[in-house]
Amino acid sequence: MSTYLLSTDTLKTVASGAMGAMTFGAYHQFTTNKIMDLNNENLKMQNKIYMEKIETKHKMDMDELKNQLYKLEKKRGWFF
Repeated sequence: MSTYLLSTDTLKTVASGAMGAMTFGAYHQFTTNKIMDLNNENLKMQNKIYMEKIETKHKMDMDELKNQLYKLEKKRGWFF
């Protein structure tokens, strides 16, 4: 007569639990990666919009400075 430490039902239950845990882990990893990818895309779009606003502001500032320089040069008179 031999005695077993674990019955086949116990082994099946353990194996089923392990498979469930692995499945849940894989799903969780997939969703986490997807969320991180979407967040990165969102940040790239926000940065692009921010950079476009900065470039527009910079161009407007440069145009204003050019106009001020032109007015100053015009005021200087004929002897400069």
